[in-house]
Amino acid sequence: MKNSIILFLSIFICAKGYADNARISVLDKDTKLPILYANLCFEGLYTSEKHYKTSSDKGFADNPVREKSLLTISFMGYKTITDSINPGESKIYLMEQDLLNLEQVVVTGTRTEKHLANDPIQTIVISKSEIKKSGAISTMEALQDYIPGIITSQNGMGNNMKIRGLNSRYILFLVNGERMVSEGAGGNINLNQIDFNNIERIEIVNEAASAMYGSNAVGGVINIITKNPIHKFEAGTNISFQNYNTKKFQLNLGSNLKRLSLRTNIFRNSSDGFDIKNGAYTAPYLDYGTNLKLGYKLTNKIIVNINGAFFQHETFNPDNSMNVTHDMDRKLNLGMNINISSKDSSNNLKISTNLDKYYTYEVLEKKNDELEKDSDASYFSSRIVDNYSFNEKWEIVTGIEYNHEQITTIHSTVLGLDPTKKSIDDINIFAQGQYTIFKGFDAILGTRYTYNDQFKSAFTPKLSLMYKTGIFTFRSGVGTAFRAPSIKELYYDFNHQGAFWIYGNSNLKAEKGLFSSFSTELSIKNLNTSISVYHNKIDNKITQYIIIDSEGKENRYYKNVSSATLKGIDFNLSYLFFRVLVLKGSYSYCDARDNLTGLQLESNVLNSSTMSLTWNGKLFQNPFSVQLSGRMNSPKLYQSLTMDNEGNQITIKEKSKTYNIWKATLVVPIRVKQHLIEITMKCDNIFSFKEETFTNPGQQYLLGLSYKFK
Repeated sequence: MKNSIILFLSIFICAKGYADNARISVLDKDTKLPILYANLCFEGLYTSEKHYKTSSDKGFADNPVREKSLLTISFMGYKTITDSINPGESKIYLMEQDLLNLEQVVVTGTRTEKHLANDPIQTIVISKSEIKKSGAISTMEALQDYIPGIITSQNGMGNNMKIRGLNSRYILFLVNGERMVSEGAGGNINLNQIDFNNIERIEIVNEAASAMYGSNAVGGVINIITKNPIHKFEAGTNISFQNYNTKKFQLNLGSNLKRLSLRTNIFRNSSDGFDIKNGAYTAPYLDYGTNLKLGYKLTNKIIVNINGAFFQHETFNPDNSMNVTHDMDRKLNLGMNINISSKDSSNNLKISTNLDKYYTYEVLEKKNDELEKDSDASYFSSRIVDNYSFNEKWEIVTGIEYNHEQITTIHSTVLGLDPTKKSIDDINIFAQGQYTIFKGFDAILGTRYTYNDQFKSAFTPKLSLMYKTGIFTFRSGVGTAFRAPSIKELYYDFNHQGAFWIYGNSNLKAEKGLFSSFSTELSIKNLNTSISVYHNKIDNKITQYIIIDSEGKENRYYKNVSSATLKGIDFNLSYLFFRVLVLKGSYSYCDARDNLTGLQLESNVLNSSTMSLTWNGKLFQNPFSVQLSGRMNSPKLYQSLTMDNEGNQITIKEKSKTYNIWKATLVVPIRVKQHLIEITMKCDNIFSFKEETFTNPGQQYLLGLSYKFK
């Protein structure tokens, strides 16, 4: 009865608006209560004139349009509404909660926009809302919070990440669909170069994807999508403090006008690092960077986008160090794309080019911190992709792509004592067709042909199927993938601090993968759960092996001498209790074996899981959240074959501790009209787990403060 009265009054007030001022009312679909401070974007269908409004503390917003316009209403935790509206028209909109995130639009699996629930390629999405509620302060932490089986460890080349037993070389990292250049022979990428406050969402495809993306997409793809401006003018700042003098600061500005859109941000992160007895070590560091996204609408159907980024990462020696130099890295990214749509939007052409450059330096502390350049690496990519929808049943994606990868050494000796330059080029043609066989049954067939000037040709087809019936969705797929040998694996000629030599092998072949999977998903109003099984066999696996020469010196070489098989089960669950409590959990079992030895791949984790329980409440009409979350892993396995003193082959099996990492996070937003202040408090690693293979110093506390204006 109460809800009916509220709805009646809203209709009455909205109708009265015709006589006074055209008004839009935004209500919660279930409670019929007004939604405060929802975002409303109006765009004229003929002139593209834009207006931005925010619903008032009574859930109202004026209708400012002077022509028939497209209206988009969005609010965190609710499904986005899109509708057309006329001048002088008043309307009531009922927004439906989407705490399970099923209405999220994704692009990574098929290179086309699809709702998550309707994507034939199973995709995991971490939204900006989930990142915020978890209190994550880095991209890596956000991934670890929601993806089981992610293992990070420190090595001589930086932060190494593994998923399902495969290291970073087998995972393709993208930012807005563009490849990031790796920073070491292990394929390591410093994810701190991405300002986590600038992330709109992260999309993860946990299967082979070389048909669409080429090399490295053997074990999966991680695509980090950054934010676009929404309002005519918006600004914000974020600052956080954590143990070990860890400080993070960010400032952002944005504007979305009739034809021009702009978003830029700067950030600075620093820490004193830590050195835990019988635990992990992290060096003191200082990071800073900036990003720019610029878009210009030449016409309603032609849009030009320009992006740029700069990042600097500097690590320092500990206080008692005898070193007189320390490392500094710099990263530069420049990109541009043009999007052209047909009059009826059935055909979309995208022309893009992107350059990613990575520089390494030594800082000479005895020479007033003079920089000595060691090397630089670059990845240049140019691509033309056409997406054409014939009708409701057919959608075709075709493209051509050119890639150039290069490493230049100056003072670095990784490619030999003399300065040198090495490069690899490849050209690709790819195509994908999606066909709706009948209602609820879709098939996608994709393929890519790659010509690489080092290993010559690779052909990678893939077939995916999806069948939806009632509350169930079934997905299956089989596809091939490949990983091209890196420049360092091909041309290494490096004396590792006098301990041993590493030599590359210019005759290496590409690694080949064959991936298959099947999944079942159940989705009802408050519940979404899925279970999937997979099998991934990798042949021609590039392995480093050791030979002792006649002088007793250790030499290491690369060769295609092994293969690996990965098989496992993934389980995911999301459940909404009482409209305010969200339970999310995931479990992964992964058996990742070297077929030559029968042993587990290095540091593989057989069992892993994540869990979070989030209470979404309201404080003086402002939403807040309290979250308890954890990740649990069985021991990391270290298994290898070696020889004893008598020349007999023996198996060494070691493992780390089993660990449970839990954290509690409180996020309290306070909104006053167009101003939003957000306070974040977090206790991380509540039970202070420590282990030398686990990069964490123990229990930590975080206080964060953010301000937004729009």
